[in-house]
Amino acid sequence: MKHIALLALALALPPVHAAPATAPSRLIDRLGLAVRKVLEDPKSSVTPDDVERSVADRITALIASSPDHPSLTEIDAEGRTPLMQAASSSYAQVVEALLAAPKVRQTINQQDAAGETAWMKASFAPALTLVACQPGTLTRQRHALLPPYLRRTSHLLKTEIGATVRLLEAAGAQADSEAGKLAWLARCPNTSPELRQALADGPLMRTLVNHAVARQDEFTQAVSANRKDIPTKPPEGMKFVRDGVARQRVEGSTGPNPVDGLRCAMAYTRVPHVEWAGEMTFKVVAYTRAGVVEAVDFEGLVRPGERAAADALRGAVLQALRDYRCEGDHVFEQEFQFQFQ
Repeated sequence: MKHIALLALALALPPVHAAPATAPSRLIDRLGLAVRKVLEDPKSSVTPDDVERSVADRITALIASSPDHPSLTEIDAEGRTPLMQAASSSYAQVVEALLAAPKVRQTINQQDAAGETAWMKASFAPALTLVACQPGTLTRQRHALLPPYLRRTSHLLKTEIGATVRLLEAAGAQADSEAGKLAWLARCPNTSPELRQALADGPLMRTLVNHAVARQDEFTQAVSANRKDIPTKPPEGMKFVRDGVARQRVEGSTGPNPVDGLRCAMAYTRVPHVEWAGEMTFKVVAYTRAGVVEAVDFEGLVRPGERAAADALRGAVLQALRDYRCEGDHVFEQEFQFQFQ
């Protein structure tokens, strides 16, 4: 069928009332993009550690000039402090820099809106454990999102994985493994029965990381061997983005390049050949972290006769979302409209 039009509404998140460029929260948001850029460039003369060190140095300078600066402990819409942001993304150098501020150490056990502390977020190691939280990602359809995540995972596995947790504990963070396990299950309701049992019997971080790495290795080997038992897509009704999280609405229109001042940018979507005629609109709810879209839900009903076309077009949307570059951790909504005749 001839492709008539594709409207991706739109390229980028609207401007927000952002903190000053030197605020730790904004520096950490941008760090995810900087690390991603380095990892995507095999000829880069700098390393992820280099770009992280530059952010840590700027935070150290801020503390030296203003040790009680309010931006060191400011909270975002989800109740997260800069320390929580850095801990969640395994930025050990940034965590160490922040902990030099007495005000940060005083609030080290503060909880965000979900009841998670910096210690819990560090122990969850999201940059390593996405597939443990979202096993539905290990399917033929959803693994399109994985390459940016896997580049960061590969880098982190070469580093001292538990460094962030140890820094927090040395500074007075409460290590509550049982509370951490409950918080993990609340944020990751798709956790497999196998992992639930392993968590009940084992340490929090090591159990999560070992499980995620093992499942990812198994899936990669199965794809390489072109095994027929690989699931095509997640079970119907499986949700990937937590309810109750504040969403930003993507509006407006655009071109293929990132735009200064916006929080998220993408390239054009490639549209597959589909033996179907009509119009189809998807509303996407996506979660981004450290420069990468990690989790996606498609909202809306698909009629029985449209399911094959819908699966193909969802695949195209997922490929596009893989190439988004997003500042910070947030949830956004976006509509994709397709028309064929």
